[in-house]
Amino acid sequence: QLFSNHFAKVAQKGQERIKQTKNAIIEAVDSDISVLAQAIPTLSHIIGKLDIAPVHVSAAELENRFNFIFEKFVRAIATPSHPIVLYLDDLQWADASSLNLIKTLVMDTKNKNFLFVGAFRDDEVNDEHPLACQLQFIGESVSITRIKTTNISKASMNDFVSDILQMSPSSTTSLAELVYRKTGGNGLIATQFIQTLWYEGSLYFLLDSNKWTWDIKAVEAKSIPEDAVELLVEKILQLPSAARYILQYLSCIGSSCHESTLGLITGQVLVSVPFPALDMIIEEGLLIKEGIEYKFAHDQIQLAAYSLIPVNKRDCVHLQIGSMILKHASKERMDSVIFIAVDQLNRGTKFITDEDQKVQLANLNLRAGEKAMSLGTFSSAVAYLKSGIDLLEIDSWATIYDLSLRLHSSYAESLYSIGHFSEISQAVSKILVSAKATGDKLPAYLTLIKAVAAQNKAAEAVQIALKILDELGEPVATSRKTKEELIGILFYTNKQFEGMTKDEIMELKRMENPDKIAAMKILDELCIYVYFLEEVLVIAIITRMMQLTLMHGICEASSCAFATCAFFLVDSDREGARHNGDLALSIVERLHVQNSLPRVYASYYGGVHHAIERTENALEYHMKAYDVGMRVGDITYAVLNGYFYCAKSFLCGKELVSLKKECESILEAATKYKQESPKTMLLPILHAILTLLSQSDISLQKEMISSEPKLKRKQAGVWFFWRLLVAYIYCDYDVATHMLEKKREVEKGLIRRFSVCDTIDFWEGLVFLAMAKKTEEKKWIRCIQESLSNVRNQARISSVNFRHRLLLLEAETASITGDVKNAANRYEIAVNAFDEYGYTNEQAIAYERAGDFFASQHDERAPQYYGKAQALYMKWGAQGKAD
Repeated sequence: QLFSNHFAKVAQKGQERIKQTKNAIIEAVDSDISVLAQAIPTLSHIIGKLDIAPVHVSAAELENRFNFIFEKFVRAIATPSHPIVLYLDDLQWADASSLNLIKTLVMDTKNKNFLFVGAFRDDEVNDEHPLACQLQFIGESVSITRIKTTNISKASMNDFVSDILQMSPSSTTSLAELVYRKTGGNGLIATQFIQTLWYEGSLYFLLDSNKWTWDIKAVEAKSIPEDAVELLVEKILQLPSAARYILQYLSCIGSSCHESTLGLITGQVLVSVPFPALDMIIEEGLLIKEGIEYKFAHDQIQLAAYSLIPVNKRDCVHLQIGSMILKHASKERMDSVIFIAVDQLNRGTKFITDEDQKVQLANLNLRAGEKAMSLGTFSSAVAYLKSGIDLLEIDSWATIYDLSLRLHSSYAESLYSIGHFSEISQAVSKILVSAKATGDKLPAYLTLIKAVAAQNKAAEAVQIALKILDELGEPVATSRKTKEELIGILFYTNKQFEGMTKDEIMELKRMENPDKIAAMKILDELCIYVYFLEEVLVIAIITRMMQLTLMHGICEASSCAFATCAFFLVDSDREGARHNGDLALSIVERLHVQNSLPRVYASYYGGVHHAIERTENALEYHMKAYDVGMRVGDITYAVLNGYFYCAKSFLCGKELVSLKKECESILEAATKYKQESPKTMLLPILHAILTLLSQSDISLQKEMISSEPKLKRKQAGVWFFWRLLVAYIYCDYDVATHMLEKKREVEKGLIRRFSVCDTIDFWEGLVFLAMAKKTEEKKWIRCIQESLSNVRNQARISSVNFRHRLLLLEAETASITGDVKNAANRYEIAVNAFDEYGYTNEQAIAYERAGDFFASQHDERAPQYYGKAQALYMKWGAQGKAD
């Protein structure tokens, strides 16, 4: 509503301001502006007519999507010349979705032209209150200024009274002291008390002397109620009945009411036939009119007006208001007042006895619930959908099946979105018992799987998914097959697609069997949980997804199957991996399935692309996937692509200061949206960057210390990889060796060890060579030969990414064997290759190793190589290393 009012005002500022605002919004959110259209109707005054594009994503993804787009939207309209200050009162009543949106805006460190001010009653907020929890979370990343307000002091009360009466403070002391003593310094009560004194004639204006005066004895004798509500009730009771009637109706609606909504309730068009009573209420200071909006001047005024409705008649009044809105609202208008109408009708349900009327209201609750979900306000959605369910009769699944199914399915999904995981099982169980077809059960099953996984019960989530797949006739069993056998079956299945071009794959029929489509969705969802639990099972899942595609046609999930298959093929069949990647990308592009793009890009560009093309070429695709993932609400895969971007940028020698900012931004998103797994993988990268910049971050170090004991095997491998790199760069070879050994230990038995762009063999080779030089122990030779062999294979597959690395390893190997002449020649060739193909950081390492070699030979070329290495470290931004 605040932003709607804002744009109504902007629309009156002239064409130049409208054009500037429109261009800024379109540049920031582009086609996603439709996501905001329902929440901010007056946007059409700036942008023009908006078409609401349907978004086929889950409820949780919808909230993430809305919040991300809203964040970019606010960033666009808040400018140095037109900064935005957003003030919200009574935050103690804010629901979870509203608090999440506030958190998103407040934690946007890129927006320097936005200030949020919030107020709440601290006596209603304890440590467990949602607001307190959010403030604690926000405070860990953003500085919060807390201002505790109290009643007006005695001295300030005199200033307050003198301002109201436009008199000098010295002349108002006697009145101010009485007002302070009777009101205790409560600003609202003091204001109303002064108005009452004027209304009753104890405070009056003398025309002769042109100043206010008062009857001090009458003021002294005036008694006032103990609280503000009682005082306000007295004042409202003195108003004409028409004014009281309006105030009571408005109090049922909330703190504010649109002029046209008030017209629906009263059956009048207020623009052409204004209520004289409204002007009187505004003059009395009880209501404020802002444009076409009526607001209570204070929430205590609303409470006082509502208290005048007898308790036993309140629900009936609410029902009457809702019925009036339904009666007078056109079909077009109904969508904008659906929340108010349904809120009012729900308060009066005990007076509804007709079955048809109950079904009608259940349908209205579904409509309101689904609209609330589309706006990302899931706490409200839960309330509407639960009210709709409560209106259903026991036999509703037999008599109104579609309504019952939609209410229960949406209710379960909304519960998941607000994190009420313990209640989801009960909500889902009703669907699983009553739904007629497996396809009708699918949304509930998917919600249940995600809810269980969100509670760190990935193994349980996998078991639920496997059970559903059994019901769908697609059992996944691996117990009778070895890892080698499963890989063999995957390769055999993949051969069926080998000859297919991108055009031919798109000529396959579209998958139509609802059970098979459901199975593909479950299998796709299952992959991310299984990957961290039982990697072998992923191969069985991907194999089955490809088999289903072959037999029943392509669907959205087919793109993810081909991309993941490419990930497992790349080590043994580069061309097969490239082909599968092309098929996956083609399906995403031609089926226009943007929802799958982040997942496909994470698998293909994250795990395959580096074996085919130059590593840095993937960076733009990871950033695209990050942006698309945030826009469609797939935060998990968005942040995973963000991780790949940071990791590859580091290895590609991107300037560390700018990379630090990008890494912090992506880590901020991971923290904000509670993406613990990718966040855990980002932490050691940022730590590595800070170490090389010769900077420190105490909070980051504490977070890493607290996170380390909770690491899963693959995550631990990530941490040891980055520590290995930093230790090697700083020539701390003992630590690098220790990290290498720990990494190998935690990754025993995995199909693929963790690496970024398969560089682990290169880095391990450098560490082995350093230890061989340091200790002269023979045991390192075998390790060196293994690394050399692996990097040779990689250089054959992807010369552009590995040939220069191989040349450095060969030069280092020649140096430890005592072949001085050959080593010198190889170092010259290696540094030249790094100049041509390498990145700044790797160039620096190559020059430093060459410098070490020539220094050991007392060769005058050593200072030249060391100087070049230092210059390259400085260019990279590694101040700590350069020093």
